[in-house]
Amino acid sequence: MGNSEIYKQILNSFQDTAIRDRSYYPDFRRQWEALFKSVMDSEEEYFDLSAPSVLTVEQSFAGIDAVFHFDQLKIADWYRQDSSRKKRVVFKPKKLKHNRNGTLSFHDSPCDYDPELPESALKEDSKNIIAAALPELPPRLRIVYGNKWVNSRFNVFMNTRLSLFLIETDYVPAFLATPFEVCLYLFMMDYCIIKENYSKVEDKELRKFLHIFRPSPMLKIKGIL
Repeated sequence: MGNSEIYKQILNSFQDTAIRDRSYYPDFRRQWEALFKSVMDSEEEYFDLSAPSVLTVEQSFAGIDAVFHFDQLKIADWYRQDSSRKKRVVFKPKKLKHNRNGTLSFHDSPCDYDPELPESALKEDSKNIIAAALPELPPRLRIVYGNKWVNSRFNVFMNTRLSLFLIETDYVPAFLATPFEVCLYLFMMDYCIIKENYSKVEDKELRKFLHIFRPSPMLKIKGIL
């Protein structure tokens, strides 16, 4: 599916009363539409999509069908830099529950992984496992680095936990392939935030959590804003 088709799905999402009935709706729609129009026809790619270090992840939410490409080598490089800090900023240590049926979860969020992925670009001397949150309610986690090492961490006869690092949501776009993917990810996460909280949080407070209004640092770092 091309960018124009996905953009039509985004425009349809503005008709959701969870978005349309908010006091900030005009600004929310205007600013997101402006960003998407600025990147719609961009041919810029931050890395080679055919490289063996690229992990392709499909994700759908509320009628929007997305395909995200993660650069595993950039994830590894940022992890090394983040590890040198006194306090991690990008990668947060988490423990996921591993059930006897092989499923992973973090609180209410399921976590997907594929142990059969070759991940040929990953080095065996540093078997880190790293996940990213994807837009869904509750958020769905996806292991984007180290899928092939997950099963070796478990005793199949016991309920155990998996230690990994979760990428902070604001920084997930740092590892995506195009300006359009960056905007799409952050828009879908904003949509999730609104859908989950609009009936419980006043508009003026909820607005503060939306990536388009803060705005997300990645929109500036990537030169989109």
